[in-house]
Amino acid sequence: MGACTSNDEAAPPPPTFGDLDTTTTSALPSTPVIGRALSPEKGSVQGSSGRGMVVVLNFTARDASALSAESRGALSPTAASARPGHNPAFPGLVVGLSTTGPSLGGPSANLANLFQVVSPALQLDGSIQVSTVWVNAQPDFGTDVDTTLTAFVVSGTAPDVIPPSEANLDVISNPVEVSFRVSGGAGASADAGESPTTTGTPGATTTIASGRPTTTATRPPVTPAPTAATTPPAPATTPPATTTTTLLLGILPVS
Repeated sequence: MGACTSNDEAAPPPPTFGDLDTTTTSALPSTPVIGRALSPEKGSVQGSSGRGMVVVLNFTARDASALSAESRGALSPTAASARPGHNPAFPGLVVGLSTTGPSLGGPSANLANLFQVVSPALQLDGSIQVSTVWVNAQPDFGTDVDTTLTAFVVSGTAPDVIPPSEANLDVISNPVEVSFRVSGGAGASADAGESPTTTGTPGATTTIASGRPTTTATRPPVTPAPTAATTPPAPATTPPATTTTTLLLGILPVS
């Protein structure tokens, strides 16, 4: 009977699709598809010398038919097919970057086809989740600049060029928007607090480079020790001649 009293705590309800709170929007979207950016993080510095940015997007739909996607992977970033436009493996994906260079179509180019990996997954609750990954290999999106990534999903096939207005697009997801910085590379000067780097060889000019003014110091040359003179060996001494004395007839000595 105790189990029937009103004081018992009710079991927590199972998690629902609306509990997802990892989007870049301040409120939970009510769209059929919920999108989020796993990388880059807001305010992060991506890559090196304009290369190596990592963009990872995730889209989830309660109705599996809302997201059309198939697996795609191992596509080289420099392959001939790696060009802007809609992604055949994820036809509804739209991705734009505010610093896209003119050679790729500028900021209005749909970069969805540059994503090398598309991975759809059917969840236990019947929802579908599509993850997609892009790593850029060329500095076509600026160097040492701030940029903004925008991504969303439309019904059907996305346009190759993002229109200035979404009026003619059937957008079915929340917009994912992340601002970050494209790295200027590793060639920047070191901070003043870093340890100086010393180069040079003994006896030569040594330069100490750091964030502080350059200091040049010269070591005095090392004078080699004089070579000791070699004294030739003294000539051999000839022993005196031996004098032979002979007695002649036992009277006078004859030399």
